[in-house]
This record gives sequence, C-alpha cells and structure tokens, in this order.
Amino acid sequence: MKSVNELSISKQYPATQYNLLGNTDVMVEVPDIKAPVVQVVRLDPDPRKKDVYIQQKGHKAYIDDEGRSHPETPDMYAIAKNGLKKLADGAGIKMVSSEHVIPTTCQKCVAANRYSGKVVQCGSCRNKDVAFRITISVPQLTGEVLMVEDTHEVIIDNVVIGMSTKQKAEFMKHLPQICEAKALNGAIRTALHIKNTYTLDEIRKPFVVAYLVPNLNHDDVKRAAIENMFRSSQKLFGSVAPSIQQVETRVPFGSAAEASYGEDLSDYIDGTYTEASGGSGVVGQSQEQEDRVSDFRCDKCNEVIPRNVWDYSVDHYDRPLCYKCQKIVRNGQRGGMRK
Repeated sequence: MKSVNELSISKQYPATQYNLLGNTDVMVEVPDIKAPVVQVVRLDPDPRKKDVYIQQKGHKAYIDDEGRSHPETPDMYAIAKNGLKKLADGAGIKMVSSEHVIPTTCQKCVAANRYSGKVVQCGSCRNKDVAFRITISVPQLTGEVLMVEDTHEVIIDNVVIGMSTKQKAEFMKHLPQICEAKALNGAIRTALHIKNTYTLDEIRKPFVVAYLVPNLNHDDVKRAAIENMFRSSQKLFGSVAPSIQQVETRVPFGSAAEASYGEDLSDYIDGTYTEASGGSGVVGQSQEQEDRVSDFRCDKCNEVIPRNVWDYSVDHYDRPLCYKCQKIVRNGQRGGMRK
C-alpha cells in the first residue's frame, strides 16, 4: 500500500500573508513517489524596478460639481513582463510552441475575397497587424501537466495613437517580438490565475506557486530516473517525437486581452527609441517598397510586373500576366472565336 501525505498550501501559507497562485488553494494527497515543490516569489513594488507598473492611478476623496462625494481610491498595480517571468520560472512553466496566426483584420479580408471569387495577392496591402498564439505547459499540484494557450493580436491603428514618430518607428521594428511576448504573458496570467490589478499592500505580499515532481528520494523513482536518463528519445517517445498539433490558425474573437497598454512598451524591445535612418520616420520604408515589387509576377512566365499591370490582368484574365503573355492569351481567345 502506497503511503500518502496530506498537503494544504493554504494552511501553511495563509492568504492574509501570501498571494496564492494557480491551484494552491486546494488540499491534495501526495503519494510517496511524488514530492511537492513550493516556491515563494517576491516582486519589487517599485515600478522603476520593472516588476510591476501602475495600471490605474488613484485619487483623493473629493466632491464633484453636483455635490456627490467620491471616496479616496488607491493606485492599482499590474504585474509587468519581468514580474510574470519570475512567477513563471517559479511555477515550472515552459513554452511549448509559438505560432504566427491570422489577425482578425486579415480574416475579414479573406472572407470578403472568398465570396467575391477574385485572386488575392496576400501582402499587397498596407496592413501590418500581427497575431501570435502561445502554448505553455503548466505543472499542477495534482501531478498533472496542463497545456494553456493564449492568443494576442496587435491592431496597429489602436496602439500607435499618441506615439511620436521615433516611438512608432521603433515599435514597428519590434512588432512581432512585442506581440509574441504579450501572448506569452497572457498565457502565464491565465495559467496562474493572476488578477488584472493589485493594491500596493497585495503586491508587497509574497506570491506562492506549487506543483509536484518525481520524488528522487524514493528508490523506485530514482532507479527509473537513472534508466530514463540514458535511454534514447526513440525508446522514450517511440518512433515519432511528441508534437503539438495545430488545430486552429485564427485569432478567436473571444480571446481575452493580455494586459492594458498602460505598460511601457519599451520593456519589450530592450532598448531606447531611435530615429530611423533616412529621416522618413518609418523603419525600412524604401526597402520594403522595393521588396514588394518582387511579389507581383506573371503567372505564365514568372517575370516581375508592375502592380497596375497585375491588377488589370487579374480583373480581365482572372490571373496575373505580363504584357507579352496577355497578348498571347488575347490572341488565343480571338483565334478561338474565329473558329
């Protein structure tokens, strides 16, 4: 008969003194082949240290113009990128996959063109919105390992409002990195049940995360661990390595927002804003326009063609053709009519 130990995190770490994250507020029976890992993580409450930031600015008690009294409200803090990383490391969270998926703005375009029946040259528009889906593995106090997924998209027009030319240029240069980091943060928040905001007193309390790992003090577990250490990946996983299957490639419309944009976006690009070269204020704009030219090619001879020729050919021949190939197709159509 296997012995078990009763573990109650909430008794050892009362909520009055600690912030309990994940499923640490439950009582579990731990078999002797498992061992609990309890991590106590402290976040620096000073926003200058980048663990947290002020999400909502509080105000003193006041009476408005209509004579209604308003009580004093405190500053409300949210956990920033650095703080979330500390909590994720303490909780044993690992990133399993990162996928670039279709943003909602592109989904609307695809749907509209699907019903119009026209050929769509994706990337020919000026839309630069991006979306990422992150999957993470989260060990539990019950011994399970859960897969948590979160999708975040950045609609540029909603984000760059109020940015200077320098800020926008730097933001656009690091856009995929920022979006991916936001999706990862959203997954961590979901996995650990992290609240949107905390008071200063709550932020000062240590955060507690807990999960189970194999008990290496148990003889059978130790022996199995040593054997597994020297096995090949084929013996461990079979002939096919484990993988994450992609089920959906679009941003779910009900996807929860990761965090407010009250957080300083410069934390995600690890540098200061700099003026783009060339004085245009947009990073790599001329280079991007040159690269766009190669996207428009003749469907018959693969020659690069101007954008207006590409559009005309798609409208009249249902396929992109250069002048020469348009003439060949046109003559062929006339010859068919004469016959």
